[in-house]
Amino acid sequence: MTTTETPVATPPRRAFNWLKIVLVASLALNLLFIGGGLARFFVHGPPERMTGISQMQLIPRKFFSELSGARKAELLKVFKDFGQEFRDGRKAARVEVVNLAAALEAEPYDAAKVKTVIDSFSGRSAHLIATGGQAAHTLIEKLTPDERKLLARHIRQREDGGRRKGEGRPGKD
Repeated sequence: MTTTETPVATPPRRAFNWLKIVLVASLALNLLFIGGGLARFFVHGPPERMTGISQMQLIPRKFFSELSGARKAELLKVFKDFGQEFRDGRKAARVEVVNLAAALEAEPYDAAKVKTVIDSFSGRSAHLIATGGQAAHTLIEKLTPDERKLLARHIRQREDGGRRKGEGRPGKD
């Protein structure tokens, strides 16, 4: 008895699937951007920002990250002591902004009223800045010499955006 072997059928060749290539490329690109963002965060930390006009603009937040928990709490109490004054000032400034909108819409238009509102807002803003300066002065008076140097280094680092390699950057001395 002779057996005839049937040739093994080869599966048909699949057409080149462009959709898979595009999806893999998109995934790779997304992972690249996510990795870059994470690397920026872990290498340089979160971006330092200047807070609003009524906040402490002289003391970078990163300064507190290098202090012990107890010392950080002691120094942050300065901010808490000035907190109500900052909140009241911000609230009053928001009222002044609404007053400006009302003065601009008023018929007949009264330029003197607009000037009064703007002057009031400017005076309030100047007071908030002065209060921030008082809070900074109070905090700086409580610092040790080493903490003052650390604060100066963080101020320089924030000012130059960390562009200078090694100079003024914590951990690079």
